[in-house]
Amino acid sequence: MAEVNNSVATKRIKLGSILIVLFLLLYVPSFIFWVYGKNVSTDIVRMGDIQDSINLDAVIVRSEVVLNSPIGGKCIKEIDEGEKIGTNGRIATVLNKSSEKLMEELKALDIKIIEAQRKRNENLELFSDDLKKLENEIEGKLKEIIKLGNSNELAKSSKLKGEVDELIQKKATIAGSLSKPNAYIQSLLDEKNNLQRRINQNTQDITASVSGIVSYVIDGYEAFLTPDRISELTLEDIENVEEKGIQKDIEKVGVEEGKPFAKVITDIEYYLVMILDSKLAKEYKVDDGIDIRLNDLGKVVTGNVFYRSNNMDGKSIVAVKVSNAASETAPFRKINIDLIKNQYSGLKVPLRSLSNIDEKNKIAEICLVKANRARFVKVEIVGKNEEFAIIKNIDNKNIDSDNVNSYSVSLYSSYVVNPINIEEGQTIN
Repeated sequence: MAEVNNSVATKRIKLGSILIVLFLLLYVPSFIFWVYGKNVSTDIVRMGDIQDSINLDAVIVRSEVVLNSPIGGKCIKEIDEGEKIGTNGRIATVLNKSSEKLMEELKALDIKIIEAQRKRNENLELFSDDLKKLENEIEGKLKEIIKLGNSNELAKSSKLKGEVDELIQKKATIAGSLSKPNAYIQSLLDEKNNLQRRINQNTQDITASVSGIVSYVIDGYEAFLTPDRISELTLEDIENVEEKGIQKDIEKVGVEEGKPFAKVITDIEYYLVMILDSKLAKEYKVDDGIDIRLNDLGKVVTGNVFYRSNNMDGKSIVAVKVSNAASETAPFRKINIDLIKNQYSGLKVPLRSLSNIDEKNKIAEICLVKANRARFVKVEIVGKNEEFAIIKNIDNKNIDSDNVNSYSVSLYSSYVVNPINIEEGQTIN
């Protein structure tokens, strides 16, 4: 009996062990997957562009001619900010203080003339109706005269002729008055012409002696920051330049006699002058092409290195000649730019998603997600900036056969965003 009980107990233990093993096989992997896999952030590889650039402020140097107002007073602009003007073109008209008063009188007079003409037109419509009535009446009486003539009723015919003559005379009087200018309106027009002559005597046109781009922002650097002085500029000169020019509404504030009120930028080419670390500056040689993003305008322009100074306490001055966006940059003296060193296109991923980065050979690893498992794949870094990298698969001919695996990165491949503490083969949700 004891042996039977022991046998039964042994069978129960074996069955329990089998059930426990099955439980572990079925549920433990799911538990591990739930604990370690659910918080791993993933994304997919996309196509994109990146730029390796340096952000800094640049000073704008250009050829400028400052214009002074010959008289003070109210100013009427003919050319707006950033617009082009030809040689001897009229930039603005200045009216002195006496002209300002006359201009107010002229405006009031124009209103009177408009009102008088409106009333006269209303009267003309009334008289026009009277003329039509007279014409119809004359026509009717002439028809009666013809009938009376056919019936030899000369007495009645003679009377009607007299009435017709009176109507014709009345019509001529009305028509004559309509053809003559209204005396009141004419007096207003004469007064306006007289005012206009007096205004012209106190008004002066300001013209440009050179052609170029007009700007109303005067900052006092026009004679100092010129292209021919770029090589003479020091670090201190560049650092001390301030954005102190203000675009004034000269039509509101007016202009002062002998004071600058506008300038003409005489060349479409201008220069972006900046201070760079001397090691970085050595990468740029005179005449090298370079792309620059003008952040204040949201625009990318292309230029050429015009000048590079010697090392000055670890820094150098670099000037880039640009011929784009001359009108848009007219109000600026300083502008924030991105000096674009390189541009890359291809498979784009965050830089933090790469591990074991070899800067010398430009190789790194990306953690791909294959069948919910982490698989580290070596890739080549085509280019990078502080945030992103453009990658591509490594040519298998250029690496040892031991390092070659069957996985590769492609468009829409799933990868781990932050591969820190992720191990090869780890379950990824």
